[in-house]
Amino acid sequence: MSNTQTEDGSGDTIAASRKRVLVVVKQPLKALAEASDDQRLKKLLVPNSADHERLVRTQLEHDQSLQHVVSVLSDHGIDARCVIRHPGEHFEIRDDEEMVITVGGDGTFLDASHSVLNDVPMLGVNSAPHSSFGHFCLTDRSGFEAALSSILSGRRKPSSLLRLKLTLDEEVVDIPVLNEVLLAHIVPAGTSRYKLEVGGETASHKSSGLIISTPSGSTGFMRSAAGPIADITDETFAFWVDKPFKTPSVSFPLRGGEVVDGKLVVTSEMIDGMLYIDGAHIQRPFPHGAKLTVTVHESPLRAYVDPACHDRYKSDSWA
Repeated sequence: MSNTQTEDGSGDTIAASRKRVLVVVKQPLKALAEASDDQRLKKLLVPNSADHERLVRTQLEHDQSLQHVVSVLSDHGIDARCVIRHPGEHFEIRDDEEMVITVGGDGTFLDASHSVLNDVPMLGVNSAPHSSFGHFCLTDRSGFEAALSSILSGRRKPSSLLRLKLTLDEEVVDIPVLNEVLLAHIVPAGTSRYKLEVGGETASHKSSGLIISTPSGSTGFMRSAAGPIADITDETFAFWVDKPFKTPSVSFPLRGGEVVDGKLVVTSEMIDGMLYIDGAHIQRPFPHGAKLTVTVHESPLRAYVDPACHDRYKSDSWA
């Protein structure tokens, strides 16, 4: 590889200068089952069962994907440092690592993104497409070499993905949110009670929860709750009340919409409230009186994604 670094018109360094990358690897279910003391999970390891066959197939597909990614990187003169993903744990990106590649699914990509606080771009590789959706994954094993070549040649540029900054009772939460925050009662059957302040309006709500979503996350939990869908590269975030408790003949204010002024404040009116950040692994207590302020994070994520990947969801229907 050439050691010469040049820049395009936008100031991006042409990717051909990369020599080292960090590869964040999913911890497969088989490994989790082997290390677990849960006998029900151990049953996945029993030979000749349907679950075991599916487990073995997924493991093999994942292993082959990882081997292929490392081999292709080596063929291009790029050194790869591989680390195993442990949900919710941070890792350090070394100064000479100029890209983060995830080999797994969306959970691996999301967890890895929380450790990226600079301009280092990310590329997601879906390691087991038969069992993983991989919304954030630009490619899988079959297309990885072509995707990498387009990046190294400079033909493919990273997109800028908005992230959220959370401040809980004046203390900044050290997790840049890429997907969404769910604010809810700690028990799924419990009523979520909170006061919402956005766009100069205020409302007290009872519901199953409040979803605060980035554009990237709008096709996930937000879409499942019938909330608004945005383009993945949009620059505003949105909120949506999940299953609101509405008194007959009484309007329900602030059901949802874009946060155009970049700030949303929620005050808990629950004894046992909880914040769930980018999934189930990262949680923060949200007791009565606690105040959450949500703003746009100062560090967007630069990632190789298809900018039009949300188009197919906009005309889709659950019916």
